[in-house]
Amino acid sequence: MEKKEIIKRLDEKDFIINQLGLKFYELDKLIKELSSEKDKKRLLEIYDDVLMDTQKIRILKTFSSSSKLEIILENNYLRKFTKYVKIDLLTSLDIEDLIAIFSRYRGKLNELNIRPYEIVFELNSESQRDIAINIEKINLSINEKKEILASLSNKTKQSLDFESFSEEYKTALNMQTKRNDYYVNDNYAVVLDINFDFNIEDYRGLEIPIKINPEELTQEQRIKFIKLCEFYPDILVVSTVPMHHDIDGNYISTANEYIEGEKWIESVVNDLKPEYSTLQKIAIIDNAIGKKISYSPDFDTEIFDDKGCRALWKIINSGYGVCNGIANLERYILKRAGIEAELISGENHAFLKVKDAEKITTDGKIIKGDTILDPTWNLTAHRFGARPNNFCISYEKARKMDIDEEGYDHYCHFNNEELQEITFELDDNELRRLFTSVGLADKTGKFPIEELIEKSKEIDRLYANDTEKNISNQLLIFSKLYPEFAICQNSSISVLKDIIFNNKNLNFEKCFISRVYNKNDDTKSPIIYIYVNSKDFGSRFYYADKDKKQFLSTSIEKFTQQFECYEKDLEKYGRI
Repeated sequence: MEKKEIIKRLDEKDFIINQLGLKFYELDKLIKELSSEKDKKRLLEIYDDVLMDTQKIRILKTFSSSSKLEIILENNYLRKFTKYVKIDLLTSLDIEDLIAIFSRYRGKLNELNIRPYEIVFELNSESQRDIAINIEKINLSINEKKEILASLSNKTKQSLDFESFSEEYKTALNMQTKRNDYYVNDNYAVVLDINFDFNIEDYRGLEIPIKINPEELTQEQRIKFIKLCEFYPDILVVSTVPMHHDIDGNYISTANEYIEGEKWIESVVNDLKPEYSTLQKIAIIDNAIGKKISYSPDFDTEIFDDKGCRALWKIINSGYGVCNGIANLERYILKRAGIEAELISGENHAFLKVKDAEKITTDGKIIKGDTILDPTWNLTAHRFGARPNNFCISYEKARKMDIDEEGYDHYCHFNNEELQEITFELDDNELRRLFTSVGLADKTGKFPIEELIEKSKEIDRLYANDTEKNISNQLLIFSKLYPEFAICQNSSISVLKDIIFNNKNLNFEKCFISRVYNKNDDTKSPIIYIYVNSKDFGSRFYYADKDKKQFLSTSIEKFTQQFECYEKDLEKYGRI
Protein backbone atom coordinates (compact mmCIF):
# COMPACT_ATOMS: atom_id res chain seq x y z
CA MET A 1 0.00 0.00 0.00
CA GLU A 2 1.28 3.50 -0.88
CA LYS A 3 2.33 5.80 1.95
CA LYS A 4 -0.30 8.41 0.98
CA GLU A 5 -3.03 5.79 1.26
CA ILE A 6 -1.71 4.68 4.66
CA ILE A 7 -1.72 8.28 5.93
CA LYS A 8 -5.34 8.67 4.79
CA ARG A 9 -6.32 5.61 6.82
CA LEU A 10 -4.40 6.41 10.02
CA ASP A 11 -7.72 6.97 11.84
CA GLU A 12 -8.47 3.26 11.37
CA LYS A 13 -6.45 1.91 14.30
CA ASP A 14 -7.51 -1.71 13.92
CA PHE A 15 -6.62 -1.73 10.23
CA ILE A 16 -3.25 -0.01 10.76
CA ILE A 17 -2.13 -2.18 13.68
CA ASN A 18 -3.80 -5.53 13.22
CA GLN A 19 -4.37 -5.87 9.49
CA LEU A 20 -1.62 -3.79 7.95
CA GLY A 21 0.77 -4.72 10.77
CA LEU A 22 2.42 -1.30 10.93
CA LYS A 23 5.09 -1.25 13.65
CA PHE A 24 4.77 1.24 16.50
CA TYR A 25 8.13 2.81 15.68
CA GLU A 26 6.88 3.68 12.17
CA LEU A 27 3.80 5.54 13.38
CA ASP A 28 5.44 8.73 14.64
CA LYS A 29 7.23 9.20 11.30
CA LEU A 30 3.91 9.10 9.46
CA ILE A 31 2.04 11.30 11.94
CA LYS A 32 4.80 13.93 11.87
CA GLU A 33 4.27 14.32 8.11
CA LEU A 34 0.73 15.58 8.61
CA SER A 35 0.26 19.31 8.15
CA SER A 36 -2.68 19.72 10.49
CA GLU A 37 -1.93 19.99 14.21
CA LYS A 38 -5.56 19.10 14.86
CA ASP A 39 -5.07 15.78 13.04
CA LYS A 40 -1.85 15.11 14.95
CA LYS A 41 -3.60 15.71 18.28
CA ARG A 42 -6.42 13.37 17.31
CA LEU A 43 -4.00 10.61 16.29
CA LEU A 44 -2.00 11.06 19.51
CA GLU A 45 -5.22 10.24 21.37
CA ILE A 46 -6.06 7.28 19.12
CA TYR A 47 -2.59 5.73 19.46
CA ASP A 48 -1.98 6.78 23.06
CA ASP A 49 -1.54 3.15 24.20
CA VAL A 50 0.67 2.27 21.23
CA LEU A 51 3.18 5.12 20.97
CA MET A 52 6.10 5.44 23.37
CA ASP A 53 6.49 8.69 25.32
CA THR A 54 9.56 9.65 23.32
CA GLN A 55 7.57 9.21 20.09
CA LYS A 56 4.74 11.38 21.39
CA ILE A 57 7.24 14.11 22.27
CA ARG A 58 8.83 13.89 18.83
CA ILE A 59 5.39 14.51 17.32
CA LEU A 60 4.62 17.38 19.70
CA LYS A 61 7.95 19.01 18.84
CA THR A 62 6.66 19.50 15.25
CA PHE A 63 3.89 21.80 16.56
CA SER A 64 4.17 25.57 16.47
CA SER A 65 5.82 27.20 19.49
CA SER A 66 2.49 28.70 20.61
CA SER A 67 0.80 25.28 20.41
CA LYS A 68 3.61 23.67 22.36
CA LEU A 69 3.35 26.39 25.00
CA GLU A 70 -0.39 25.76 25.25
CA ILE A 71 0.20 21.99 25.69
CA ILE A 72 2.85 22.59 28.34
CA LEU A 73 0.52 24.83 30.30
CA GLU A 74 -2.35 22.34 30.18
CA ASN A 75 -3.06 20.97 33.62
CA ASN A 76 -2.66 17.25 33.10
CA TYR A 77 -1.21 16.30 29.72
CA LEU A 78 2.50 16.30 30.59
CA ARG A 79 2.11 14.73 34.03
CA LYS A 80 2.25 11.17 32.71
CA PHE A 81 5.60 11.69 30.98
CA THR A 82 9.01 11.18 32.54
CA LYS A 83 10.98 14.24 33.51
CA TYR A 84 13.45 13.69 30.70
CA VAL A 85 10.82 13.78 27.92
CA LYS A 86 9.12 16.80 29.50
CA ILE A 87 12.42 18.67 29.34
CA ASP A 88 12.92 17.48 25.78
CA LEU A 89 9.70 19.21 24.76
CA LEU A 90 10.53 22.38 26.70
CA THR A 91 13.91 22.72 24.99
CA SER A 92 12.14 22.87 21.60
CA LEU A 93 10.39 26.15 22.50
CA ASP A 94 11.51 29.44 21.03
CA ILE A 95 13.77 31.37 23.39
CA GLU A 96 11.08 34.03 23.92
CA ASP A 97 8.53 31.41 24.95
CA LEU A 98 11.07 29.66 27.15
CA ILE A 99 11.84 32.93 28.94
CA ALA A 100 8.08 33.42 29.32
CA ILE A 101 7.85 29.98 30.97
CA PHE A 102 10.63 30.97 33.37
CA SER A 103 9.21 34.42 34.15
CA ARG A 104 5.42 34.04 34.11
CA TYR A 105 4.81 30.33 34.59
CA ARG A 106 7.42 29.33 37.17
CA GLY A 107 4.72 27.56 39.17
CA LYS A 108 4.06 25.25 36.23
CA LEU A 109 7.69 24.11 36.31
CA ASN A 110 7.30 23.39 40.02
CA GLU A 111 4.30 21.19 39.22
CA LEU A 112 6.42 19.32 36.66
CA ASN A 113 9.33 19.01 39.15
CA ILE A 114 11.66 20.85 36.77
CA ARG A 115 14.15 23.55 37.71
CA PRO A 116 15.03 26.17 35.06
CA TYR A 117 18.72 25.19 34.89
CA GLU A 118 17.74 21.63 33.91
CA ILE A 119 16.12 22.97 30.71
CA VAL A 120 18.98 25.34 29.87
CA PHE A 121 21.44 22.52 30.54
CA GLU A 122 20.01 20.67 27.52
CA LEU A 123 19.99 23.61 25.07
CA ASN A 124 22.60 24.03 22.35
CA SER A 125 25.36 26.57 22.90
CA GLU A 126 23.70 29.30 20.86
CA SER A 127 20.42 29.04 22.78
CA GLN A 128 22.29 28.91 26.10
CA ARG A 129 24.05 32.12 25.12
CA ASP A 130 20.74 33.86 24.37
CA ILE A 131 19.44 32.87 27.80
CA ALA A 132 22.63 34.07 29.52
CA ILE A 133 22.61 37.44 27.75
CA ASN A 134 18.99 37.98 28.80
CA ILE A 135 19.44 36.61 32.32
CA GLU A 136 18.57 39.95 34.00
CA LYS A 137 15.26 40.10 32.09
CA ILE A 138 14.14 36.74 33.45
CA ASN A 139 11.92 36.86 36.52
CA LEU A 140 13.75 34.23 38.58
CA SER A 141 15.49 34.33 41.94
CA ILE A 142 19.19 35.19 42.11
CA ASN A 143 20.06 31.60 43.04
CA GLU A 144 18.04 30.16 40.14
CA LYS A 145 19.87 32.49 37.76
CA LYS A 146 23.22 31.43 39.26
CA GLU A 147 22.23 27.78 38.77
CA ILE A 148 21.54 28.47 35.08
CA LEU A 149 24.88 30.26 34.59
CA ALA A 150 26.86 27.65 36.51
CA SER A 151 25.51 24.80 34.38
CA LEU A 152 26.19 26.39 30.99
CA SER A 153 28.59 24.51 28.79
CA ASN A 154 32.19 25.73 28.82
CA LYS A 155 31.83 26.63 25.14
CA THR A 156 28.94 28.95 25.99
CA LYS A 157 30.82 30.49 28.92
CA GLN A 158 33.85 31.19 26.73
CA SER A 159 31.63 33.12 24.29
CA LEU A 160 30.33 35.48 26.98
CA ASP A 161 31.70 38.85 28.09
CA PHE A 162 32.07 38.29 31.82
CA GLU A 163 32.47 42.02 32.45
CA SER A 164 28.83 42.54 31.50
CA PHE A 165 27.75 40.38 34.45
CA SER A 166 27.59 41.31 38.11
CA GLU A 167 30.17 39.85 40.50
CA GLU A 168 27.79 37.25 41.98
CA TYR A 169 27.07 35.96 38.48
CA LYS A 170 30.77 35.86 37.59
CA THR A 171 31.38 33.30 40.35
CA ALA A 172 28.78 31.00 38.78
CA LEU A 173 30.21 31.50 35.30
CA ASN A 174 33.68 30.61 36.60
CA MET A 175 32.49 27.12 37.60
CA GLN A 176 33.87 24.92 34.85
CA THR A 177 31.51 22.18 33.66
CA LYS A 178 32.02 18.91 31.82
CA ARG A 179 29.44 17.97 29.22
CA ASN A 180 29.33 14.25 30.07
CA ASP A 181 26.07 15.03 31.87
CA TYR A 182 24.25 12.80 34.33
CA TYR A 183 20.66 12.29 35.37
CA VAL A 184 20.66 11.44 39.06
CA ASN A 185 17.87 11.07 41.60
CA ASP A 186 15.40 12.60 39.11
CA ASN A 187 17.62 15.68 38.74
CA TYR A 188 20.28 16.68 36.28
CA ALA A 189 23.67 16.78 37.92
CA VAL A 190 26.30 19.14 36.58
CA VAL A 191 29.83 17.77 36.63
CA LEU A 192 32.22 20.47 37.79
CA ASP A 193 35.97 20.81 37.42
CA ILE A 194 36.70 22.49 40.74
CA ASN A 195 39.21 25.28 40.84
CA PHE A 196 40.49 24.97 44.40
CA ASP A 197 40.90 28.72 44.67
CA PHE A 198 37.11 28.81 45.05
CA ASN A 199 35.36 30.61 47.86
CA ILE A 200 32.94 28.29 49.66
CA GLU A 201 30.44 31.17 49.85
CA ASP A 202 30.14 30.97 46.04
CA TYR A 203 27.96 27.89 46.55
CA ARG A 204 25.55 29.43 49.05
CA GLY A 205 21.90 29.02 48.08
CA LEU A 206 22.49 26.80 45.07
CA GLU A 207 20.29 23.73 44.83
CA ILE A 208 21.89 22.35 41.70
CA PRO A 209 23.16 18.80 42.37
CA ILE A 210 26.86 19.11 41.59
CA LYS A 211 28.75 15.94 40.77
CA ILE A 212 32.48 15.71 41.49
CA ASN A 213 35.08 12.93 41.40
CA PRO A 214 37.62 13.67 44.17
CA GLU A 215 39.77 10.53 43.82
CA GLU A 216 42.82 12.40 42.54
CA LEU A 217 42.82 15.28 45.04
CA THR A 218 45.89 16.28 46.98
CA GLN A 219 45.70 16.35 50.79
CA GLU A 220 45.29 20.13 50.76
CA GLN A 221 42.52 19.94 48.16
CA ARG A 222 40.84 17.11 50.05
CA ILE A 223 40.63 19.20 53.22
CA LYS A 224 39.02 22.03 51.29
CA PHE A 225 36.65 19.69 49.48
CA ILE A 226 35.50 18.21 52.81
CA LYS A 227 34.67 21.75 53.95
CA LEU A 228 32.70 22.24 50.72
CA CYS A 229 30.80 18.99 51.38
CA GLU A 230 29.96 20.20 54.89
CA PHE A 231 28.74 23.51 53.47
CA TYR A 232 26.97 22.04 50.43
CA PRO A 233 25.48 18.65 51.44
CA ASP A 234 23.76 18.13 48.06
CA ILE A 235 27.06 17.46 46.30
CA LEU A 236 27.14 14.04 44.63
CA VAL A 237 30.55 12.42 45.04
CA VAL A 238 31.60 10.18 42.16
CA SER A 239 33.95 7.21 42.21
CA THR A 240 34.98 5.45 39.03
CA VAL A 241 35.30 1.67 38.97
CA PRO A 242 36.95 -0.02 35.98
CA MET A 243 34.54 -2.66 34.70
CA HIS A 244 34.82 -5.51 32.23
CA HIS A 245 35.46 -4.80 28.54
CA ASP A 246 37.26 -1.52 29.28
CA ILE A 247 34.05 0.19 30.43
CA ASP A 248 34.22 2.42 33.50
CA GLY A 249 31.27 2.63 35.87
CA ASN A 250 30.54 5.82 37.81
CA TYR A 251 28.98 5.39 41.26
CA ILE A 252 27.54 7.96 43.65
CA SER A 253 28.18 8.61 47.33
CA THR A 254 26.62 11.49 49.24
CA ALA A 255 28.60 14.41 50.65
CA ASN A 256 28.13 13.10 54.18
CA GLU A 257 29.23 9.59 53.16
CA TYR A 258 32.37 11.14 51.68
CA ILE A 259 33.11 13.07 54.88
CA GLU A 260 32.62 10.03 57.14
CA GLY A 261 34.42 7.71 54.71
CA GLU A 262 37.45 9.99 54.57
CA LYS A 263 37.60 10.10 58.37
CA TRP A 264 37.86 6.32 58.44
CA ILE A 265 40.44 6.24 55.63
CA GLU A 266 42.54 8.84 57.46
CA SER A 267 42.42 6.70 60.62
CA VAL A 268 43.73 3.70 58.65
CA VAL A 269 46.48 5.65 56.89
CA ASN A 270 47.53 7.32 60.14
CA ASP A 271 48.11 3.86 61.67
CA LEU A 272 50.89 3.23 59.16
CA LYS A 273 54.23 3.91 60.82
CA PRO A 274 56.90 5.63 58.68
CA GLU A 275 59.28 2.71 59.19
CA TYR A 276 56.81 0.12 57.89
CA SER A 277 57.68 -1.69 54.69
CA THR A 278 55.30 -1.77 51.72
CA LEU A 279 54.10 -5.26 52.68
CA GLN A 280 53.48 -4.22 56.29
CA LYS A 281 51.38 -1.30 55.09
CA ILE A 282 49.40 -3.55 52.74
CA ALA A 283 48.79 -6.04 55.57
CA ILE A 284 47.32 -3.33 57.82
CA ILE A 285 45.18 -1.83 55.05
CA ASP A 286 43.90 -5.20 53.81
CA ASN A 287 43.07 -6.22 57.39
CA ALA A 288 41.31 -2.91 58.13
CA ILE A 289 39.09 -3.34 55.07
CA GLY A 290 38.24 -6.89 56.11
CA LYS A 291 37.30 -5.71 59.58
CA LYS A 292 35.16 -2.86 58.20
CA ILE A 293 33.57 -4.25 55.01
CA SER A 294 31.53 -7.36 54.33
CA TYR A 295 30.39 -8.80 51.05
CA SER A 296 26.90 -7.53 50.22
CA PRO A 297 24.59 -10.04 51.93
CA ASP A 298 21.73 -9.33 49.52
CA PHE A 299 23.84 -10.08 46.44
CA ASP A 300 21.86 -11.97 43.82
CA THR A 301 18.49 -11.24 45.39
CA GLU A 302 15.64 -9.12 44.08
CA ILE A 303 16.61 -6.24 46.44
CA PHE A 304 20.31 -6.12 45.52
CA ASP A 305 21.64 -2.57 45.00
CA ASP A 306 24.21 -2.93 42.23
CA LYS A 307 25.14 0.77 42.43
CA GLY A 308 25.63 1.41 46.12
CA CYS A 309 27.81 -1.67 46.58
CA ARG A 310 30.41 -0.15 44.24
CA ALA A 311 30.33 3.49 45.38
CA LEU A 312 33.65 4.01 47.18
CA TRP A 313 32.61 6.07 50.22
CA LYS A 314 29.10 4.58 50.45
CA ILE A 315 30.70 1.15 50.93
CA ILE A 316 32.57 2.42 53.99
CA ASN A 317 29.40 3.84 55.53
CA SER A 318 27.16 0.86 54.78
CA GLY A 319 29.84 -1.74 55.52
CA TYR A 320 28.89 -3.71 52.40
CA GLY A 321 30.28 -4.03 48.89
CA VAL A 322 31.07 -6.41 46.05
CA CYS A 323 34.37 -7.41 44.52
CA ASN A 324 35.15 -4.53 42.17
CA GLY A 325 33.88 -1.97 44.68
CA ILE A 326 35.93 -3.50 47.51
CA ALA A 327 39.04 -3.85 45.35
CA ASN A 328 38.70 -0.25 44.16
CA LEU A 329 38.41 0.95 47.75
CA GLU A 330 41.64 -0.84 48.66
CA ARG A 331 43.35 0.50 45.53
CA TYR A 332 42.38 4.03 46.61
CA ILE A 333 43.70 3.60 50.17
CA LEU A 334 46.91 1.96 48.95
CA LYS A 335 47.48 4.94 46.68
CA ARG A 336 47.00 7.25 49.66
CA ALA A 337 49.77 5.25 51.36
CA GLY A 338 52.06 5.64 48.33
CA ILE A 339 51.54 2.10 47.02
CA GLU A 340 50.64 1.55 43.38
CA ALA A 341 48.00 -1.06 42.58
CA GLU A 342 45.86 -1.80 39.54
CA LEU A 343 42.32 -3.17 39.55
CA ILE A 344 42.26 -6.35 37.45
CA SER A 345 39.27 -8.33 36.18
CA GLY A 346 39.03 -12.08 35.76
CA GLU A 347 35.84 -13.90 34.82
CA ASN A 348 33.14 -12.09 36.84
CA HIS A 349 35.59 -11.15 39.60
CA ALA A 350 37.88 -8.22 40.40
CA PHE A 351 41.03 -7.98 42.52
CA LEU A 352 44.37 -6.12 42.60
CA LYS A 353 47.76 -6.36 41.03
CA VAL A 354 50.13 -4.65 43.47
CA LYS A 355 53.20 -3.13 41.83
CA ASP A 356 56.77 -3.58 43.06
CA ALA A 357 56.20 -5.60 46.23
CA GLU A 358 59.46 -6.42 48.04
CA LYS A 359 60.55 -9.08 50.52
CA ILE A 360 63.82 -10.12 52.13
CA THR A 361 64.55 -13.84 52.30
CA THR A 362 66.15 -15.51 55.34
CA ASP A 363 69.54 -15.36 53.63
CA GLY A 364 69.22 -11.58 53.12
CA LYS A 365 68.33 -11.65 49.44
CA ILE A 366 65.89 -8.97 48.23
CA ILE A 367 63.14 -10.20 45.91
CA LYS A 368 60.93 -7.66 44.16
CA GLY A 369 57.99 -7.97 41.80
CA ASP A 370 54.28 -7.50 41.14
CA THR A 371 51.91 -9.67 43.14
CA ILE A 372 48.19 -10.48 43.41
CA LEU A 373 46.02 -9.29 46.29
CA ASP A 374 42.37 -10.33 46.48
CA PRO A 375 40.65 -8.14 49.12
CA THR A 376 37.23 -9.74 48.64
CA TRP A 377 38.46 -13.29 49.14
CA ASN A 378 40.33 -12.10 52.26
CA LEU A 379 37.27 -10.54 53.92
CA THR A 380 36.29 -13.56 56.01
CA ALA A 381 39.86 -14.22 57.13
CA HIS A 382 40.39 -10.67 58.35
CA ARG A 383 36.95 -10.35 59.95
CA PHE A 384 37.56 -13.45 62.09
CA GLY A 385 41.32 -13.14 62.51
CA ALA A 386 42.35 -16.00 60.25
CA ARG A 387 45.22 -16.46 57.83
CA PRO A 388 44.47 -14.48 54.62
CA ASN A 389 45.06 -17.04 51.86
CA ASN A 390 44.78 -14.48 49.08
CA PHE A 391 47.44 -12.08 50.29
CA CYS A 392 50.43 -11.52 47.97
CA ILE A 393 50.12 -14.63 45.84
CA SER A 394 51.42 -15.62 42.42
CA TYR A 395 49.23 -16.03 39.35
CA GLU A 396 49.74 -19.79 39.50
CA LYS A 397 48.45 -19.94 43.07
CA ALA A 398 45.52 -17.61 42.28
CA ARG A 399 44.47 -19.87 39.41
CA LYS A 400 44.64 -22.96 41.63
CA MET A 401 42.18 -21.27 44.00
CA ASP A 402 39.73 -20.88 41.14
CA ILE A 403 39.21 -24.65 41.07
CA ASP A 404 36.60 -25.93 43.53
CA GLU A 405 36.48 -29.26 45.40
CA GLU A 406 34.68 -30.92 42.51
CA GLY A 407 37.38 -29.85 40.06
CA TYR A 408 35.35 -27.13 38.34
CA ASP A 409 37.37 -24.10 37.20
CA HIS A 410 35.52 -20.83 37.85
CA TYR A 411 38.19 -18.73 36.05
CA CYS A 412 37.83 -15.98 38.69
CA HIS A 413 41.44 -14.83 38.32
CA PHE A 414 41.97 -15.86 34.73
CA ASN A 415 43.76 -13.04 32.92
CA ASN A 416 46.87 -14.33 31.15
CA GLU A 417 47.51 -11.04 29.39
CA GLU A 418 47.86 -9.03 32.62
CA LEU A 419 49.03 -11.64 35.11
CA GLN A 420 50.88 -14.60 33.63
CA GLU A 421 54.31 -13.16 34.50
CA ILE A 422 53.49 -12.74 38.20
CA THR A 423 55.52 -15.16 40.35
CA PHE A 424 56.06 -13.06 43.49
CA GLU A 425 54.37 -14.58 46.55
CA LEU A 426 54.83 -15.08 50.27
CA ASP A 427 55.22 -18.59 51.63
CA ASP A 428 53.41 -19.55 54.83
CA ASN A 429 56.28 -18.65 57.18
CA GLU A 430 56.88 -15.31 55.45
CA LEU A 431 53.22 -14.40 55.68
CA ARG A 432 52.98 -15.32 59.35
CA ARG A 433 56.12 -13.35 60.19
CA LEU A 434 54.72 -10.35 58.32
CA PHE A 435 51.41 -10.38 60.21
CA THR A 436 53.22 -10.93 63.51
CA SER A 437 55.36 -7.86 62.80
CA VAL A 438 52.27 -5.62 62.69
CA GLY A 439 50.44 -7.25 65.61
CA LEU A 440 47.89 -9.22 63.57
CA ALA A 441 49.29 -12.62 64.59
CA ASP A 442 50.96 -13.69 67.84
CA LYS A 443 54.70 -14.19 68.36
CA THR A 444 54.51 -17.75 67.05
CA GLY A 445 52.62 -16.73 63.91
CA LYS A 446 49.23 -18.00 65.09
CA PHE A 447 46.16 -16.05 64.05
CA PRO A 448 43.37 -15.10 66.53
CA ILE A 449 40.83 -17.49 65.02
CA GLU A 450 42.70 -20.34 66.74
CA GLU A 451 40.78 -19.45 69.92
CA LEU A 452 37.46 -20.12 68.22
CA ILE A 453 38.70 -23.35 66.67
CA GLU A 454 40.03 -24.69 69.98
CA LYS A 455 36.92 -23.74 71.97
CA SER A 456 34.64 -25.14 69.29
CA LYS A 457 36.46 -28.49 69.37
CA GLU A 458 36.32 -28.55 73.17
CA ILE A 459 32.55 -27.97 73.12
CA ASP A 460 32.19 -30.75 70.57
CA ARG A 461 34.06 -33.12 72.91
CA LEU A 462 32.07 -32.09 75.99
CA TYR A 463 28.69 -32.52 74.31
CA ALA A 464 29.52 -35.36 71.97
CA ASN A 465 26.38 -37.20 73.08
CA ASP A 466 24.03 -34.22 73.33
CA THR A 467 23.61 -32.65 69.91
CA GLU A 468 21.17 -29.99 71.06
CA LYS A 469 23.52 -28.66 73.78
CA ASN A 470 26.44 -28.99 71.39
CA ILE A 471 24.76 -26.68 68.87
CA SER A 472 23.53 -24.13 71.43
CA ASN A 473 26.97 -23.85 73.06
CA GLN A 474 28.74 -23.68 69.70
CA LEU A 475 26.54 -20.76 68.65
CA LEU A 476 26.95 -19.12 72.05
CA ILE A 477 30.75 -19.12 71.95
CA PHE A 478 30.69 -17.96 68.32
CA SER A 479 28.47 -14.98 69.16
CA LYS A 480 30.50 -14.09 72.27
CA LEU A 481 33.82 -14.07 70.43
CA TYR A 482 32.37 -12.25 67.40
CA PRO A 483 29.41 -10.10 68.54
CA GLU A 484 29.24 -8.47 65.07
CA PHE A 485 28.57 -11.85 63.42
CA ALA A 486 24.98 -10.93 62.46
CA ILE A 487 26.05 -7.96 60.29
CA CYS A 488 28.79 -9.74 58.32
CA GLN A 489 26.45 -12.41 57.01
CA ASN A 490 28.49 -13.97 54.20
CA SER A 491 31.64 -14.26 56.29
CA SER A 492 29.71 -15.67 59.26
CA ILE A 493 28.05 -18.27 57.04
CA SER A 494 31.49 -19.39 55.83
CA VAL A 495 32.82 -19.77 59.38
CA LEU A 496 29.68 -21.59 60.52
CA LYS A 497 30.01 -24.05 57.67
CA ASP A 498 33.78 -24.54 57.78
CA ILE A 499 34.39 -24.52 61.55
CA ILE A 500 31.33 -24.64 63.82
CA PHE A 501 29.21 -27.18 61.94
CA ASN A 502 32.23 -29.05 60.65
CA ASN A 503 32.88 -30.68 64.04
CA LYS A 504 32.91 -34.47 63.94
CA ASN A 505 30.08 -34.98 66.47
CA LEU A 506 27.65 -32.68 64.69
CA ASN A 507 26.13 -35.12 62.25
CA PHE A 508 22.71 -34.36 60.84
CA GLU A 509 20.20 -35.80 58.46
CA LYS A 510 20.21 -32.36 56.91
CA CYS A 511 21.91 -29.03 57.66
CA PHE A 512 21.41 -25.84 55.67
CA ILE A 513 22.86 -22.37 56.40
CA SER A 514 21.67 -19.40 54.37
CA ARG A 515 19.70 -16.11 54.55
CA VAL A 516 16.08 -15.01 54.86
CA TYR A 517 14.30 -11.77 55.73
CA ASN A 518 11.68 -10.84 58.31
CA LYS A 519 8.22 -10.53 56.75
CA ASN A 520 7.63 -7.31 58.72
CA ASP A 521 10.82 -5.69 57.44
CA ASP A 522 10.05 -3.49 54.42
CA THR A 523 13.77 -3.29 53.58
CA LYS A 524 14.02 -7.10 53.44
CA SER A 525 17.43 -7.02 55.16
CA PRO A 526 19.16 -10.44 55.07
CA ILE A 527 19.24 -12.53 58.25
CA ILE A 528 21.39 -15.63 58.76
CA TYR A 529 19.50 -18.80 59.54
CA ILE A 530 20.50 -22.38 60.24
CA TYR A 531 18.22 -25.33 59.61
CA VAL A 532 19.09 -28.71 61.12
CA ASN A 533 17.35 -32.04 60.99
CA SER A 534 18.72 -34.26 63.77
CA LYS A 535 17.87 -37.78 64.87
CA ASP A 536 18.17 -36.55 68.47
CA PHE A 537 15.66 -33.71 68.48
CA GLY A 538 14.11 -33.49 65.01
CA SER A 539 14.01 -30.34 62.91
CA ARG A 540 14.85 -26.88 64.21
CA PHE A 541 15.73 -23.41 63.01
CA TYR A 542 18.25 -20.96 64.49
CA TYR A 543 18.38 -17.35 63.33
CA ALA A 544 20.71 -14.42 64.03
CA ASP A 545 19.24 -11.62 66.11
CA LYS A 546 21.19 -8.42 65.38
CA ASP A 547 19.92 -6.57 68.43
CA LYS A 548 20.54 -9.35 70.95
CA LYS A 549 23.75 -10.35 69.11
CA GLN A 550 23.02 -14.03 69.43
CA PHE A 551 21.31 -16.94 67.71
CA LEU A 552 17.76 -17.71 68.73
CA SER A 553 16.15 -21.13 68.38
CA THR A 554 12.63 -21.59 67.04
CA SER A 555 10.29 -24.20 65.62
CA ILE A 556 9.57 -24.73 61.93
CA GLU A 557 6.06 -23.31 62.37
CA LYS A 558 7.20 -20.09 64.07
CA PHE A 559 10.10 -19.66 61.66
CA THR A 560 7.87 -19.89 58.57
CA GLN A 561 5.41 -17.47 60.15
CA GLN A 562 8.11 -14.89 60.82
CA PHE A 563 10.51 -15.20 57.87
CA GLU A 564 10.47 -15.41 54.10
CA CYS A 565 12.99 -16.56 51.49
CA TYR A 566 14.15 -14.36 48.64
CA GLU A 567 12.57 -15.24 45.32
CA LYS A 568 15.94 -15.77 43.63
CA ASP A 569 17.05 -18.11 46.42
CA LEU A 570 13.88 -20.14 45.98
CA GLU A 571 14.63 -20.41 42.26
CA LYS A 572 18.12 -21.71 43.03
CA TYR A 573 17.55 -23.90 46.06
CA GLY A 574 13.82 -24.45 46.41
CA ARG A 575 12.15 -24.67 49.80
CA ILE A 576 13.51 -26.79 52.62
